Amino acid sequence: MKDDAVAPVIAIMLILATIVTFYSLWNAHVIPSLKQSSEVDHLHNVESAFQHLSSDIERAVAFKQDNLVFSEPVQMGGGDTAFDSLRSAGSLYVRNESQPVYTLTLYDGSGNAMATMDGTLVAVSYEPVGNYWQDQGYSWQYGYINVTKYRTLETPLGYYTMTNVRNGFEGDGSLGAFARSFGTAEYTMNQSAMPGNCSAITLIATNLTALQDRNFASGNGYGTVKAKSTVKTISWPDVYHIRVESDQTPFGNATLENWNTSLSVLADTCTGNNITYLPEPPGSNVREYSIEQGKNPLQVVLKTVSIEVGVS
Repeated sequence: MKDDAVAPVIAIMLILATIVTFYSLWNAHVIPSLKQSSEVDHLHNVESAFQHLSSDIERAVAFKQDNLVFSEPVQMGGGDTAFDSLRSAGSLYVRNESQPVYTLTLYDGSGNAMATMDGTLVAVSYEPVGNYWQDQGYSWQYGYINVTKYRTLETPLGYYTMTNVRNGFEGDGSLGAFARSFGTAEYTMNQSAMPGNCSAITLIATNLTALQDRNFASGNGYGTVKAKSTVKTISWPDVYHIRVESDQTPFGNATLENWNTSLSVLADTCTGNNITYLPEPPGSNVREYSIEQGKNPLQVVLKTVSIEVGVS
């Protein structure tokens, strides 16, 4: 009788031990594996959002349209499963870069500065909080995307090395096209005058700025990066001197040389207005042109394309 009473107890204990072992293995291995897999999917979604964001900004800079709005949702958190709904979180940041791409200055006949504009850039970044996989984030800057680790390490997403990135700003690369689209010059011919006379030139200057009241967002749901462009046009009738300079950061001389190329075409076309290139020493990061506002006066139009970027 005693043996008969002990057997069910032992069976129940073995069943409980099996359940506890299974539950321990489930929580120690299966649940973390499922949460890691979900977190990987989340980070893929963040990567895709940043790729779309990069394309959005490139289009905004290239189109130069007024009231053009782009909005890109970013999944802030992940790692949730049907068995564990806890999610990681993340933070979105947008900030102004410290150095302008170029500085454009217009001068009057006395050498006084009439208008100055900096072509500024922004950086947008995502940083994970409580990640269930690797502490991996993303950042967009200078036209390309970086993958970041532990907030200190970063590597380009679409390029093997930073040398490839720098080469991308040269020639006809996509980064070079992005850099060149930040500044250019156009002209308007004077139809009633002799060939070679222009009535106006238009300097199209683009900049990106961060919205200071919307430069940070955090949570575990969805955040949004928004960009809106505003175009303003101002005419300057008595401009005698145009100066464009750059410290060669971050685009090298890509933006500066595009200014120079378009202004050179303009000078060669508007020959009756006597637009003259002022030579600079080899390797200089300044390009200057003088305008003889005499017999054939020339109006200078400054068209600014301001793209404001914010997060929410």
